[in-house]
Amino acid sequence: MLLKINYKKNIVNKFKKDLNKSVSIFLIGFKNISCNKLNNIRKEVRKINSFIFVLKNNLFKLSIKDTDISFINKYLINSNIICYSFGDIVNIIKLLNFYLIKYKKELFLKILLINKKKVKKRLINNIIKFNTFKKSLIYLLFILKNISVLRIINVLLYIKKKLS
Repeated sequence: MLLKINYKKNIVNKFKKDLNKSVSIFLIGFKNISCNKLNNIRKEVRKINSFIFVLKNNLFKLSIKDTDISFINKYLINSNIICYSFGDIVNIIKLLNFYLIKYKKELFLKILLINKKKVKKRLINNIIKFNTFKKSLIYLLFILKNISVLRIINVLLYIKKKLS
């Protein structure tokens, strides 16, 4: 029993650390989705250096307790998939939007956070319309004018790495 509790504490601590460092966080509800479909999504998400998990709501609530994103507790109802990314916001939004449309009876977006702020559906649709990563990122930086200078520097370094 003690090992199980320690294992859960490690999961909570890892998620807390990852979610604090992440640039984007998706909370996706699901119902009656097959393991094969979910594994296909996982495989594609990993290709773009993002992470996707099915996590019990209680563990997720513990992970976000006393953080900037604790307000998403109200969305933690029924079954949830948590997806987060440390960099490429545009590609993860495009990929998850593709699967949300493809499996619209089984998956639905509950909330999207970029830099710990809730993003409106209209913005998601605008981001998807962009052709290039660079244009999309410029648009996002314009919208997210409240982000810290350090975060902007990290994003710009990521762009430089991606474009070289």
